[in-house]
Amino acid sequence: MLSACSSAPDPVATSDIEPKVRVVSTAGEGTAVTVVLYRGDSLFATYRLLAGERLTATGPDGTAVVLERGVDTSAFLRRNAYVGTLPEVPPREDVTIAFERSGEASALETVVRVPAEIRVNRPQAGDRRTLNESFTVAWDALASDDVELSYRVAACAGLDPEELDDLRTQRGFVSFLPIDGATGLTTTSFDAPSAATRCEADLIVGRVGDQIALDPAFGELRDTSRAVRVTAPIPMVFTETPSVATADIQPKVRVVSVAGGATEVTVVLFRTGAFAGTYELALGERLTATPTGGDTVALRPGVDASVVTEPDAYTATLPPLAPGTELVIALERPGDDAAPRTTVRIPDEIVVSEPAAGTTLSFGESFTVRWQSLASGQVELRYDLQSCEALDAEAFEDARVVRARPLPLRDGDAESTSITFPRPEEAERCEADLVVGRTSTVIELDPAFGGLAGASRAVRVSAPIPLAFVPAAP
Repeated sequence: MLSACSSAPDPVATSDIEPKVRVVSTAGEGTAVTVVLYRGDSLFATYRLLAGERLTATGPDGTAVVLERGVDTSAFLRRNAYVGTLPEVPPREDVTIAFERSGEASALETVVRVPAEIRVNRPQAGDRRTLNESFTVAWDALASDDVELSYRVAACAGLDPEELDDLRTQRGFVSFLPIDGATGLTTTSFDAPSAATRCEADLIVGRVGDQIALDPAFGELRDTSRAVRVTAPIPMVFTETPSVATADIQPKVRVVSVAGGATEVTVVLFRTGAFAGTYELALGERLTATPTGGDTVALRPGVDASVVTEPDAYTATLPPLAPGTELVIALERPGDDAAPRTTVRIPDEIVVSEPAAGTTLSFGESFTVRWQSLASGQVELRYDLQSCEALDAEAFEDARVVRARPLPLRDGDAESTSITFPRPEEAERCEADLVVGRTSTVIELDPAFGGLAGASRAVRVSAPIPLAFVPAAP
């Protein structure tokens, strides 16, 4: 006679468990913690907690949550997982994940450090892109760490509920191989079934760190473990047709010609109307710049470093152009909707008499910039930071980007102004070129466009003036 019997699964030795740990801190939302306990003797088999065992996560403020059964939504193989949500954990702060089980004298603790912020330059919130077509994602290049991409789908017209749920699952997977953060640029696409006509989704761009200290009682840490910081999800709209009429585009044009140096051309295409934001060129479209008597150069995706938000831009570097040279910028589009002739003229020279090259000045203290009075135009001032003692690579890059943005324009007939060079963090000595330019807003816009963005200008820069800045004497 057979008798009924029952048995509980045997526990697996902690040394035979290989955790996958994923901590995602999202600005303004919270911190998602996911742990998958893999068996070390198998690529895919997972370990389920037994009675008396549990996983907890604790933030830097002492808030703790018990991780409950769920799924790992970041990966194609959505394995058994334990998940929980903490309040937002700031960058460079730690999350402690504890594994409590009988037989261990104390909880096993794995510490995960949230990476620093990532600043995404494009796309921007509200931008529109085309379904199933590549577009560019750009961020300030990182001195360390990688980048991952995913989507959070809100709605998709043309799909039934089951198809929408499948799409949400698929687009929620993160990029399998992290992207090198130092590149500052990658391409992606929002792929959806052919029935989809218009989708709304958040693009999630995360900075991926590797500072995970696994409790030594465990086996190895799975390679797919990540600590991620998301500065802000980017709401976007994806539609079937890329067509935005040229009449609904307003370009921002910035041309900077440096005496004895190169000429930098930057164009940002702003959309008007219902899909306000920036416009990214579709297949078959391009922007070019042609100086009088010179070769045509195609503009490539880049950033507009003259503003804080650094929106989508197209940039090119041309040979030196003398004052008075005419530059033609063309938008090439299939059909009859091109804008072939926006004309920019390089302004006349500006003569700067003060400060002298090589002058050493104090951080934060005013100094005078003097130039010969201009009959027309305004004066633009900015810095090109070359070096800063006692700053690490990331802090220096942040300081360089901020100092590259122009100060408020000065009247050209004022002949002088006072400015300062704020001290970057704890820098001991910084070397920077003072860049003084004469500006002109006389730009002949191709009539096919809907208007010219207000910050457009041409700038002629005298030779940059090398300066040094040090702490003020006590």
